[in-house]
Amino acid sequence: MLALRFRHFLKYGSNNLWNASVLLADLWRLPVQPSQAVLKPMTWTSQTSRKRLKLSNSSEFTGVPSELFSTGGMPAIMPTDTPSNDKDYDKALYLLTQNPPEQRLDIPMPYSQYLQLEERWSKFNAENNIPEEKRYPSLSYNALVQIATVVTTQSALHDRTAAALREIIKTNLFEYLSVHKPSERRRIKDNASTTMRELRTSKDADQSWIYDGPDREPRLQVAIECGYSENYKDLCRDKNSWIRHLGAKVVILICLKEAPRFKNPGPGYENISDPVAEVKKMRQHAVVAMKHNLEQGIFGPIEYRSHMWVGKLDELFVEVWRADEEQPVRKWLIRDGLVNRLPKTIGLKISDFFPEDVWSAIKIPDSSVPFRGGGDLLDSLRGSMHSTASNRFVDFLDSLDMR
Repeated sequence: MLALRFRHFLKYGSNNLWNASVLLADLWRLPVQPSQAVLKPMTWTSQTSRKRLKLSNSSEFTGVPSELFSTGGMPAIMPTDTPSNDKDYDKALYLLTQNPPEQRLDIPMPYSQYLQLEERWSKFNAENNIPEEKRYPSLSYNALVQIATVVTTQSALHDRTAAALREIIKTNLFEYLSVHKPSERRRIKDNASTTMRELRTSKDADQSWIYDGPDREPRLQVAIECGYSENYKDLCRDKNSWIRHLGAKVVILICLKEAPRFKNPGPGYENISDPVAEVKKMRQHAVVAMKHNLEQGIFGPIEYRSHMWVGKLDELFVEVWRADEEQPVRKWLIRDGLVNRLPKTIGLKISDFFPEDVWSAIKIPDSSVPFRGGGDLLDSLRGSMHSTASNRFVDFLDSLDMR
């Protein structure tokens, strides 16, 4: 198990003094900041069926027992100086074993307790024949702030947006390299997901690029994280972990704002006698509703049976963060519910996808990565909003054991 591998590394790793301080800190639940010496990329694992994402939603959405969460619109996120307790642990274990849709939970906990949680989850997967490489749910740990994060199955709106942006970037990047350095194309590997591991830290990117050159260890260059704009602080914390602890050269943040955020109907929602027929009618209605919205130049909402199953896409912006810069390049694609004029570039450079020594050696001119094909991302949004609405309706019926 992963927990056993981590213990073996901590026992026999070269930085014994720091490891000892970590173990003592776990015992006393005191925060320890890793030294700059360990803030470098260690290992990576590409898992095409595994992904991490940054979303939060209400317990009303999934049927999560209300006693596990606060009464607000999102699961409770504890301050980083608050020690974890059994209730927090139970919240995380519930999400890992039940995987209710569109949930994110951040819990402060010492690394030793994170290992226990990971081990229990691995045992649950083994007992239930669940493959370890399954995309969701995901469990990660940020040693910079000593927070464990659980993310459950995410919406099509999230997943397809990140995948569409990856394809646009890849196409334009490879077109440039085909002219200037064709041999380098095969060394840049785009991944639907990449799991990175450092000392006491693990994370899954929504999308990523690895440089895999000869006679060198594969190295993460660019990571994409997608989430809702109301969780922007969480996204920035994840971005800091990618850059400061896991060695990413560039992190791209995709921020969506769905207004209003989705919640499942209350207990008084009207009865549905034929769920199968109702799902078919709902999906047909969603197609008509989305067409009507697009005629008005807006994305969403989709309402059915007096309930909103996906809100209006009010905002969509992309930020490019570099390790050596304090402020990002931000490009708005949708603002106040209306599509902006698409940018010519989102701020990426060709050199962002290469280690510094390789870039110096290949001697080709640098250039911005064009955003040609940005309309494909908008096309993806149209389909993913329809899918998100219909999937939420189906999940709601499933939660009532009606199908």
